Amino acid sequence: MKIIDIKKSSIGSKVGLLPGDVLKTINHRPLRDLIDYRFYASDESFSLLVQRGEETFEINIEKHPDEDLGLELEPIHYKSCKNNCVFCFIDQLPPGMRPPLYFKDEDYRLSFLQGTYITLTGISKEDLDRIIEFHLSPLFVSVHTTDPLLRSKLMRGQDVDELMNRIEYLTQGNIELHTQIVLCPGLNDGRHLEKTIKDLMMFYPHVRSVAIVPVGLTRHRKNLHHLQGVDSQYARKFVNCFQPWQEVFRRTIGETFLHFGDEFYLLADINIPETMWYDDFPQIENGVGMVRQLFNTFLERKDELPREIEMPMKATIVTGKLASRLFENQIIPTLNKIRNLHVRTALIPNRFLGESVTVSGLLTGVDILETVGERERDDVILLPPNCLNDDGLFLDDMTVEELAEKLHTRICVGSYDIVETLNDLFRQHKIRGAVYGT
Repeated sequence: MKIIDIKKSSIGSKVGLLPGDVLKTINHRPLRDLIDYRFYASDESFSLLVQRGEETFEINIEKHPDEDLGLELEPIHYKSCKNNCVFCFIDQLPPGMRPPLYFKDEDYRLSFLQGTYITLTGISKEDLDRIIEFHLSPLFVSVHTTDPLLRSKLMRGQDVDELMNRIEYLTQGNIELHTQIVLCPGLNDGRHLEKTIKDLMMFYPHVRSVAIVPVGLTRHRKNLHHLQGVDSQYARKFVNCFQPWQEVFRRTIGETFLHFGDEFYLLADINIPETMWYDDFPQIENGVGMVRQLFNTFLERKDELPREIEMPMKATIVTGKLASRLFENQIIPTLNKIRNLHVRTALIPNRFLGESVTVSGLLTGVDILETVGERERDDVILLPPNCLNDDGLFLDDMTVEELAEKLHTRICVGSYDIVETLNDLFRQHKIRGAVYGT
């Protein structure tokens, strides 16, 4: 584990560690990756074996168990997925994009650290034992179906029939699992889906939730297995069919357990469920409850918005097709009650991946440019945070700065707290005379 940076005034800095040092062992136990480092460095006192050039030496450290050493370590190499799923979204990306977008991860460490989904295929007994020993919980598992033959057909990978054995092994080791099913109409729905839900329910409460999300299809599905997408009619039938299951679970175990991706409700034009229906939002990063949380936050904080602003401002909120109606019906009217503020939405069709892709997280800079560029310029454009990566790049590698320069308009990357985003914007613009209150 090589150190690439150290925080000033941190423990690591105080004991004399330097960028370029290599951490070899903690208490004579070898460090394979970040998991080992976090686990062993959580002790109150330990001996750290360090290599600096040709020299090797030990440093004794005493600290609070929750205190971090302040080290930034060289990224580890993650394991890649060996499956060939018929619905894999990465296989549907156009050529010529940045290389990391084509990496298919299948690493339990990423699942624990970042909440990515793993299929539990190709995982070794040693890895399973390590998960239990270090209590790497919760983990997020892509199930899709519990039928071995169907799972083999869907995933076309190695030892896919070991899924249930591995789930049983992990749950017996007290590991909490959150599972997902990518629903492909005509393949893993109907009786297959019912069986999958029942099979996973057998492991409750260690299998804590099941999320069903619709298959995502782009216009770049060339020479791939033919798949049917989820349309409004299918989504409506699906929700009406499986909502009673949720009600049974709530009556019997006190939790919803079975969750649907927000897209199902939006496609079906069915009201988003109330907060309690999402338990503690265990799969919000999977698009399950994100809309509910967004509107909850807005309703809770809308009274913090000003009643008026002195300097007139026109703002555009960029959104994908699915969420546009909710913004226009429930958020925009409230915002436009603020005197001197005019807000509108910009519904961005996804021409880059295909207009069947309707979520804001997959919007590109060029699609926003083409759509917004045809309109009268507003003072500021608000982007959803999930359409950019940590480096501020859209899927097509355009930066926010490049987009702002091309549109000749200020761009603000918002948060999922619209009230906070707007109030920060008002302060940045130094809008005087804002009158706050209901």
